[in-house]
Amino acid sequence: MSAFSDVSARLTWSRALFILFVITVVWTVSMFIAPLTIAPGTFAYTMGGANVIDHWDLYAKPSFNWYAKVIYPVGDAQCHQLWYRSLWINGNQMPIDARMTSLYIFGIFGLLWSMMTPAAVTASEGIANAFPLRVRAWARRIGDVKFASLVILLGLLPVAVDGFTQLFSAYTQYESTNLIRVITGIPGGIVTGLLLGMMIKSIKQIDVEYAQMRAVRKPTTTPPQREQAQTSSGSPEQ
Repeated sequence: MSAFSDVSARLTWSRALFILFVITVVWTVSMFIAPLTIAPGTFAYTMGGANVIDHWDLYAKPSFNWYAKVIYPVGDAQCHQLWYRSLWINGNQMPIDARMTSLYIFGIFGLLWSMMTPAAVTASEGIANAFPLRVRAWARRIGDVKFASLVILLGLLPVAVDGFTQLFSAYTQYESTNLIRVITGIPGGIVTGLLLGMMIKSIKQIDVEYAQMRAVRKPTTTPPQREQAQTSSGSPEQ
């Protein structure tokens, strides 16, 4: 098998994971393209809330083409879209803020990492499989669950610390910068993509091993012996 076909087989081993990877790539690229398809200043200096679409009035205007009418509301449903926490392209805010943009970008690398990693029946074992042999051996000693928890904690901790400190800015007097939001999103995105990918692969691996187990346990039937026309070569002796 050639190196190209081996990589292709790894990427498409789990169809569900491959579809998630493609959707994530398309969405992430669209976040950069959408602001370029509308005139500068069409989506600028907005304020909103999370998990709600705040700007239907803007999207209804003819200045938004059909592509932007799709991408920006999807981003709006996920993000506050605060202008001072957003990256700008072509004089427009991107559909989601700087931190989430970073999470999506590096989530792609996490998904790709999981796609190239040997599958396991548990996500924690799969995460351990993603690391070199020495690290994997250490993970086996302390336990896959503890190791995976540590990896996830270390990946998400920068986002948590920066985000929560910013959330309580009335007490902490702290406002993060877009550069810090992007940087903290790097490990968070990679770990999130790796975790999601290995969770999906573990489901596929369970199905594979269950099918193999059923194949082994399936009783084998031997064809009935051909009945002999006579019990001996001749008639019974007198």
